[in-house]
Formats: sequence, C-alpha cells, structure tokens
Amino acid sequence: MKHLLIFMILFMNIQLAEAQFDHLDFIGAGHDHYINVETSSDDTGVDGGSTLDGFDIQNDEQLKDASRFLAQASFGADYATIQMTAAMGYDAWLEEQFALPQISIAEEMKRIRWLDYFEEEEEEEEFFLGSHYFDVAWIHNHLTSPDLLRQRMAFALSQIMVVNRRADLFEDYGLFGGHYYDLMMANSFGKYRTLLSEVTLNTHMGIFLSHYNNRKANPTLNIRPDENYAREIMQLFSIGLWELNTNGSRRYDDQGQFIPTYNNEDIKEFAQVFTGLSHPFINGFEVEDPIEYFPNNVALLPMSMYEDYHDTSSKMLLNGVVLPAGQSGMEDINQTLDHLSTHANTAPFICKQLIQRFTTSNPNAQYIQDVVNVFNPNSPNNFQEVLRAILLHPQARNCHPTASYTFGKLREPMVRVMNMYKSFQIAPNVESTFLYEIACLGETVGQFPLAAPSVFNFYRPDYSPQGPIHQNYYVAPEFQILNATNVIGIINDVQNRTIFGPFTGTFCEEDEFDFDPAEEIDYAYSEEDWVYEWQDFSDVEPLMGNSEELINYLDILLANGLLQEDTKSIIKSAIDQLETPEERIRMALYLVFISPDYAILK
Repeated sequence: MKHLLIFMILFMNIQLAEAQFDHLDFIGAGHDHYINVETSSDDTGVDGGSTLDGFDIQNDEQLKDASRFLAQASFGADYATIQMTAAMGYDAWLEEQFALPQISIAEEMKRIRWLDYFEEEEEEEEFFLGSHYFDVAWIHNHLTSPDLLRQRMAFALSQIMVVNRRADLFEDYGLFGGHYYDLMMANSFGKYRTLLSEVTLNTHMGIFLSHYNNRKANPTLNIRPDENYAREIMQLFSIGLWELNTNGSRRYDDQGQFIPTYNNEDIKEFAQVFTGLSHPFINGFEVEDPIEYFPNNVALLPMSMYEDYHDTSSKMLLNGVVLPAGQSGMEDINQTLDHLSTHANTAPFICKQLIQRFTTSNPNAQYIQDVVNVFNPNSPNNFQEVLRAILLHPQARNCHPTASYTFGKLREPMVRVMNMYKSFQIAPNVESTFLYEIACLGETVGQFPLAAPSVFNFYRPDYSPQGPIHQNYYVAPEFQILNATNVIGIINDVQNRTIFGPFTGTFCEEDEFDFDPAEEIDYAYSEEDWVYEWQDFSDVEPLMGNSEELINYLDILLANGLLQEDTKSIIKSAIDQLETPEERIRMALYLVFISPDYAILK
C-alpha cells in the first residue's frame, strides 16, 4: 500500500490535474480474437500480407490512431477491434455500424426479471420491473452487442434530452427508463425531427417535465397550462437561449448585447401547444389510473391527445409564425416541432453539443460550421451524416499534442468504466448477466445512464472551471462533476475493478453482501455459486514478463498512444516490483487508468 500511495502521488505531479454467449460477430465490432485477414497471393509466389483494404494491421501508429478514433466513437474496444478498425478504415467501419440492428434494453429487462436471484420479487408482484433491471440490462447489452457507435450516440443524446429514471415513480417502474433509452438508440442514426417528436410524446418525458395531464386554461378553476416542457424543449432540446450564427458563435444586437431566442411570453404561447396530452389508451380504451394498474403498458406507449383538454386558440410562435385557431392537438404539436426543427439555431446548437460529447470540448467555428452544413432535421440519415462529419473531420483526425494544443476533452466517468470493460473480455456469471458491474456507480463517480440530477444533465455544455481554462475563455463541461468526492470515487472504483481481482463488480454497501473482493474465492469456477463476473487477461499473458512491452500494449489499447515517457517510467517502476504476472497486469491497468495522460482524450 505504501508503494501504491507513492506512485499515485507521483502521477498527480506529472501534470495538472468476449462475453461467452450469443452475439453478433463481424470485423470491426469486437470479439474478433484469432481472426487473421490476409491478402491473396499473386502468381509471383509472394504471399499476401496481413492487410485489409491496404492497411497494415500491425503498424503501431495506425493502431494508435484507430484506438483514438474508437475512443471518440465508442465506449472503448479490445485490441482485436482496434486492429480490425485500422485495417478496414474509418469510412467502412462507420458504414458497418450504421447497418447494425438495434438491441433493445427493455426486452433485456424483461428477460432478466425471471432470473433466480429476482424470483421472490416476481412471485410477490408480477408486473414489477424496478430500476435495477435497467442497470443489469444496460451493462449486458453494452458488453455483448456489437453496435458500438449506436451505444455512444444514444448516451450522448440522453444527455441532451434528459430524463431521470431514478425519481419516484420511475425507480419503481424501470421499464419507463428502458423504453426511453431504446428511443434514444432507435433514433441514433435517423432524423432529428423524429427524435424530437418521439421525445415530446414519450410518457416518461411527459411525467418528468409535467406536460402529461397538461390542461388548457380554465380561469374559473385557476387552471393554466404548465410551462415546463415549453421552456425546456426550446432551451435544451432545440434552439438554446441565445441566437447563434451557423458556426455556433452568438449573435449581437445593435447595442452589442446577445440576442435571446425567446422570452416569457413565448413560453406561455408554446405551453398552450402542449395541452391535452395524457396517458395512452390501453387496448383502445381510456383507463382511469393506468400508471397504477398497467405501468409496463404505459411505459411502452406514447401519450395520447385528449382534444377536450387541448387549447384550440391561435398561438404565436417565434419569428412571426402563427398557428391558426381551431386546429387539432396533434396538428398544433407537429407544426410546432417542424418550426423548432428548422429554426436557424437548432443545427448549431445541437451539433456543437454532439461534437463536445464525441471529440472536443472547444470546437472552433470551422468545425461547427462543417458539421452544421450536413445537418438536415428531416433527412432519413440525418444523424449518420452528422456523426460522419464529426468523427472524420480533419480536426478530429489530426492529433499533434503540444503545449498550446487545446483539442480534446476529459473522459466521462461512464466512458472510463466502459473503456476498462471493453478492453478485455469479461466472463458473465452463470445467469449470463453482469449483475454487479455498475451497481451504485452514480454515487461513486458522479455519472450513470439516465440518472442526471436534473434536466440540465450532469454538467452544462458551457461550464468553465476556474484556472487556466476559464482564464483563456475555454470550457470543459465534464470537469463540473470532477469534484473532490468524485475524484477519490473514480480512483477507488478503478482500484476495486483492477487491484482487487479477479472479480470486477462493485457493491453499494460493504456489508450488503458477504463478499470480500480481496479474498481469493473460486466462484469463477463454481457451477453452483458463481454469481460474480471476472475479466480475462489471457490475451496479454505473453507480455506479462516484459514490462516495457506490456506498457506499450496498454498504451495503444487504453491510452490511444498518449502515455508520456515519464508516465511509462513510473508504471514500469511500480510493476517491476511485483512478483506474479497477474499482479503486474492489474497494477499496470490501475496506474494507466488513473494517469492524467489517460484522463484527457486528445
């Protein structure tokens, strides 16, 4: 422990602070161990090399670049996936990802509810699907499904159009969260306009932002339309607070002041649009309290329009657009969504946030403009073109770190955890699930899928921490949750998942389970008791005796070739003192994951 603390202190001074069940296998998506790709021999007798599309799979610089590309485009990858991506090229990888089918989290939640360790709950309440089912289903799908890009895009979209699945009702009825996340997955490569519509009508969103049961005004009863969703759909889901140029910069009025996109009167007008929405019909019939009696049905269906409660007066939208009186509720809503989708602000507002989620916190005007140029909210492949523009942009692909290099971002806590799991195969437990992999992760590291503390996400896109970043007018959104508690939480979490092998899961309460991860328990090979998951490092067994080769391998696999020489030296000094190969790989992983070189994706 003494040596461990010394090396952690040294790190802080460097600079400022194959799942074993059915899945889809294909080149470039992981699980491609032992696949050899050869060019055909020609009639000269010279054998083809290990290439695909003309790329040398073993070229270290290409592997580092492919690793960096996958770090931007996914939650991480194993070494075989990095090799295949380098070999096939990024355009081909993107096309392959776009073609992959969506894997449903809601359906996985239904599968796992019948497992033995939930059996007692199911006997008591047939329809109960608590939020913990979402946890297990989310990690299961993300560790076994090949749709790497869709996974990362859905996570990004869920941080723009935010709901919280752990609040009150949703904690008890987890299928609301499962269906909402499936909605994000389903629209990850499609139209922005369709996404905005499905989010607006989603029952989870309706309850969360209170346009569920939103009634038209009735002054006699002192009823006025709820303004919450009307405000957030403009501020957070479409146009933002300030008028923008197409390159993302703010516009100024004649007095040199920023120009607001809307005011309080606009919010009141939009609030009238979103009246009349309530619970969906169950089998064609209205039910008095469907959430109490049919929560799973309600979670899977969009809200229905009740015309008697919809405001049919004319409504003044933005820029002089007027909705005529006497329209149906859905006519008002659809025309309003068309209006917001094609607003001049929407493309730069949404595109800049997506760039921030994938590649860099501070995209320059040209980068934003180039992505905005391909944004078409009604194009069937809208988000495909946006993702292609973000990930293949020259600024994203060229990495030349210098003292003045500002491209990049702090890796989010969930990305760090998933990067750890994606890098080596994890064997599931006997129930073919990953039960404890992300238990209470939000409390530990400050981030968890669909668990942002408010509709404003885990952090603001314009957050600028005090110090050099703020002084130079830059932003670093992810630093908003890098507080004293979460910094220690991340280090402890990494330690639990690496040093305290062989099992990888974490628990909420130390006394909740009779299990000490530091003890050597043979659950991994027990047919009866194996309920924990363990990570397989057999891929690097040949390197465990050579610390320099091991570190270089992990540099490509995890740090995208960004480990500095002094960082490598610290890691080498630490692992050379350890006796067993297993100890060396676990200590090396731990030190890479807590290093500043890894923390910042450049």
